[in-house]
Amino acid sequence: MNPVTHRPPSKVLHTLAATALAWASPGHCAPAATPWSWADISSDPGIDALLMWLTALFWVVTHAWALLVVWAEARATRPAEAGSEPRKENP
Repeated sequence: MNPVTHRPPSKVLHTLAATALAWASPGHCAPAATPWSWADISSDPGIDALLMWLTALFWVVTHAWALLVVWAEARATRPAEAGSEPRKENP
């Protein structure tokens, strides 16, 4: 937009906003009837079991991954058997 050719602002948007604000009741701006908090979730009796299952799942996955990495590293770096020909690498 060229600042030299200034247009007068349109009043349509201002009129629509004023109409919407006048139509909306004060209840639309009121806070929720029951505010949400972390205390409500942490006091739930089933949350302890859920957190225990998530911890166990994390423990199993991380240890299985670590064992897989150690096995792959040991397999990749083991010395060749005596008397065998070296394997050809596939490009």
